[in-house]
Amino acid sequence: MSMIADVIGYFALTALVFTVLLFLKAALFKGFDFLEFQGYVADYQLLPERWVRPAAMAIVVLECLTVLTLLFEATRMIGVVLAVGLLSLYAVSMGINLKRGRSQIECGCGGVPQYLSPRLLVRNAVLMVIALLPLAGLPQAMSASDTLLPLLAGLFMFAMYALIEQINANVMALQSPRL
Repeated sequence: MSMIADVIGYFALTALVFTVLLFLKAALFKGFDFLEFQGYVADYQLLPERWVRPAAMAIVVLECLTVLTLLFEATRMIGVVLAVGLLSLYAVSMGINLKRGRSQIECGCGGVPQYLSPRLLVRNAVLMVIALLPLAGLPQAMSASDTLLPLLAGLFMFAMYALIEQINANVMALQSPRL
């Protein structure tokens, strides 16, 4: 394997680890507080009330399925399609509400509370690109020590993502009008 292919493989594996962690966190957040997540889905006002619960359940199931399919080589392409599809769905839902002038909606992404903003649309676009990176080709055979670096890089990337999300939430809180 060439050095360039190795580097691409490491980046692809790092992106895969990050994407798995991202969707695992999101699914756990939504699943453990499903009632709250249903409220977020309802707040978007994109579905009739009777469809909110089934749609929220479908989202949680699809996020879990995304994690599972990303873990196995035979189903990874399905996982990438699910990841990009869900991130696109979320971005479109946010964009519709922003266009309607409805920015005081909690995104429901999991983790720190964040209201809808153009920043979240940019974030989702970046996340879609990252989710596509495993298609560049994962390394076929790696030693345990070779695997450690991309795994740690994926964990570090996820930690940095969480930090950026917290900073974004803080900036939004500082910019929102006080009551």
